[in-house]
Amino acid sequence: MKRSFAVVADSTADLPDAWGDRYDIQVIPLKVMFGEESFRDGVDMNNEQFFARLATATKLPTTSAPSPGDFAELYTRLAKDHDGCISIHIARSLSATAEAARVGAQSVEGFQVEVVDSETVSMPMAFLCRAAAECSTLVEAVAAVRKRIPNSRVLALLDTLRYVEMGGRVSRAQAMIGTMLDLKPLLLMIDGEIKSIDRVRTRSRAIPRMVEFFENDSPIDYVGVVHAQAADEAEQIANDLRRRLPGVEVPVGQIGCVLGTHVGPKALGLVYIKK
Repeated sequence: MKRSFAVVADSTADLPDAWGDRYDIQVIPLKVMFGEESFRDGVDMNNEQFFARLATATKLPTTSAPSPGDFAELYTRLAKDHDGCISIHIARSLSATAEAARVGAQSVEGFQVEVVDSETVSMPMAFLCRAAAECSTLVEAVAAVRKRIPNSRVLALLDTLRYVEMGGRVSRAQAMIGTMLDLKPLLLMIDGEIKSIDRVRTRSRAIPRMVEFFENDSPIDYVGVVHAQAADEAEQIANDLRRRLPGVEVPVGQIGCVLGTHVGPKALGLVYIKK
């Protein structure tokens, strides 16, 4: 039976392959700009093309939210076949996407749009979309999503501080010291804020540390792994989690252009929603 409401995410949700069709999730792209050239995340530029270009960039590309007009156009199209919509987006602390969605929704008369600030980024947003898609009404979907937002976690391992330094989030001196010592920062996003939880010597030590932190933060409802050009390591972590959590689906997704701008290549994320 076809759902009466639509589910919308933005491209920073790093939706697992096939989930768009399986759960009927619409994705609106953010944009990434190299100089004067603008590309829609996952539409005009795929992940491989993006990271190839990022590797030779002397200046960090910039990113931007979809416009209110982009959202209005999407909602107008969805209104033809749906009674309403839940639109789940990247944390307001990181992007103006949710605000653009709210403004866009105001121009579509007679169509109920519930815009939700996920307070997170990457695949936890996909998990929230899945939870919404499995509900029978829009009211139930909004309640199911809002209940899970405080339990969403992104545990990220960066391979280099170069890109956060280029983006102005750490000083050049800190980045140089981190590189010289081969320190791998472990970051946690929770309640819309990014916190540093550890810096581990060498990547081989950092990955087990990430899994250890996750285990101490269990039990979970959803879990997955995301990566930026680190597919083999991501699959190894996912397979380890599948052994530890038999019967639990552990999808693997790729970090897109917009998030990739800030985390750089070889980043890994262990993402989950706690019970």
